[in-house]
Amino acid sequence: MAMNNMNQFSSGEIKHGVSDGAKREPGIAPFITKTYDMVEDPNTNSIICWSSSGTSFVIWDHNRFSFEVLPKYFKHTNMSSFVYQLNNYGFKKIGLQKWEYGHYWFQAGKKHLLCNMKRRMKNLNAHRDFNQETYFYGVEEEMRSQRDLNVTLKSEFEKLKERQDDMIKGIASLKEYLEKSEAESRKFLCFLAKAVKKVVATKRDVEVRDVITSKRRAEDVTGSSKSSEKKKMTDFSAIKRVYDIV
Repeated sequence: MAMNNMNQFSSGEIKHGVSDGAKREPGIAPFITKTYDMVEDPNTNSIICWSSSGTSFVIWDHNRFSFEVLPKYFKHTNMSSFVYQLNNYGFKKIGLQKWEYGHYWFQAGKKHLLCNMKRRMKNLNAHRDFNQETYFYGVEEEMRSQRDLNVTLKSEFEKLKERQDDMIKGIASLKEYLEKSEAESRKFLCFLAKAVKKVVATKRDVEVRDVITSKRRAEDVTGSSKSSEKKKMTDFSAIKRVYDIV
């Protein structure tokens, strides 16, 4: 499949003809003319365009380039075949972080220089460049996949951290609630203990008074003397001590 696409590039306009908007220039290979027109097209600057210096071009989105731009000029979507042809005409890849290619005679606004660009002869160097480019393509894909994985892992880590923070806040709120509940329980128990103690003391006093009153009535009936009165007090003290002990 890849070799068929490469042959399509090589056959140029004889097999496919020149695409719409790409006029054949005398002495200039169809591949070079079409590539130049692709870069020049302002409607696809978000996908492929000149660099700031105008001495190279950048493919910003190779997926969109393969499926949206290439078919308009070359009747296929094979990025590797396109890169292979770039190598055949002497283009050099600039850096590894983006798809940027440059050639001494391929410059913005200088289409007349394209006639100086000639296709290399098919030799071992061309195959070597193609293999090297394919390797770089695989490396870049791996790097891109790794970056995507790192972004995903970072996002998941941030989510886990947010959950952890929420759990810590929840535990702190629960601890505060339990402490308040414990304090309220202690207050209630203290209040209840005081109320019970007060009730017991009141009941005791009533019982003491009832005992004293009953004894006084009994002594009044028998007409006891003052010594008996003292005895009443003594008995009252004794009875009260008994209840105090209780």
